[in-house]
Amino acid sequence: MRRRNLFAIALTALALTFGGPARAAQSEVSEFNVALQYGIGYLPLAIMKQSQLIEKHLKAGGMTTKVNWSRLGSGQPMNDALLSGSLHVASGGVAPFVILWGRTHGNLNVKAVAALSSMPMYLVTNNPNVKSIRDLTEKDRISMAGAGTSIQTIILQMAATKEFGEGQHNRFSTLYRNLSHPDGLAAFLSGQEITAYFSSPPFQYQALQKPGVRRILNSYDITGPATFLVAWTTSKFRDENPKTYQAFFNAYKEAVDWINANKRAAAELYIKESNDKSGVAAIEKMLNDPEIKITMTPEATLPVAEFMHKIGTVKVKASSWRDLFMPEVHKLPGS
Repeated sequence: MRRRNLFAIALTALALTFGGPARAAQSEVSEFNVALQYGIGYLPLAIMKQSQLIEKHLKAGGMTTKVNWSRLGSGQPMNDALLSGSLHVASGGVAPFVILWGRTHGNLNVKAVAALSSMPMYLVTNNPNVKSIRDLTEKDRISMAGAGTSIQTIILQMAATKEFGEGQHNRFSTLYRNLSHPDGLAAFLSGQEITAYFSSPPFQYQALQKPGVRRILNSYDITGPATFLVAWTTSKFRDENPKTYQAFFNAYKEAVDWINANKRAAAELYIKESNDKSGVAAIEKMLNDPEIKITMTPEATLPVAEFMHKIGTVKVKASSWRDLFMPEVHKLPGS
């Protein structure tokens, strides 16, 4: 009897030794789903897709996971897909991310992997009577991707509060029109209903090329240099898929480092990925603009989250920018 017990113990030990890692490997997702949106702020993800960097780092970790990419028009569909489990990593503006961070606090614990980019966002108009946001009236219509939950929405709310006082953050909410950046640009340039367009590079610069169009708000006037886009996922996914997450993070860092060392080549790959009509030279010029940074370091994310808490958009208050981000970037000089 004792010999059989010892044999059983030995078998159990062997199963734990050889079967444990196998089960751990099997617990990781077999397909990894990532999504990006439109614009050069998503360049690290576009490079990761074009150069198959996630696959490269998965392979280095002994993984054969299939990587699937999709493109969505705004942050809210990203959040819906992430919560449904059909998406593992979302990307978009700080605002839709912070909304989901607040909603999932204490359960799925959504956090940002890292920043994607810092860049100014311009609100432009073709209405000759509008010199500043103070001149906007009920006759104007403002196109924004993800209107109501986007980072452009929050910036406009911050600007309205600054211009008109506390409690005035929703002053322009009846003017919003929810269109993706490309669709919004087309509607704005058509000269029909849309009289103002709040977007990001490269779309805002394309809008400014049309005679009569001018800028009436720069987001940096409200926040200073600030993170525009982040990528986010659930802490649950990170915990249950450590190898997949690490491969994604390593690919992310490689893409950011490569872009900053190879801006011309990065512009060429962006044009190939996006079919953007700006041209390689124009994209390269944007990447060399000191106001535009492709960086994993968060900038001014806490003030945005604090404002969103103040006006009731999120119920949870962040005490530090690190509350919003995964541990891998906590050593960066973020804010």
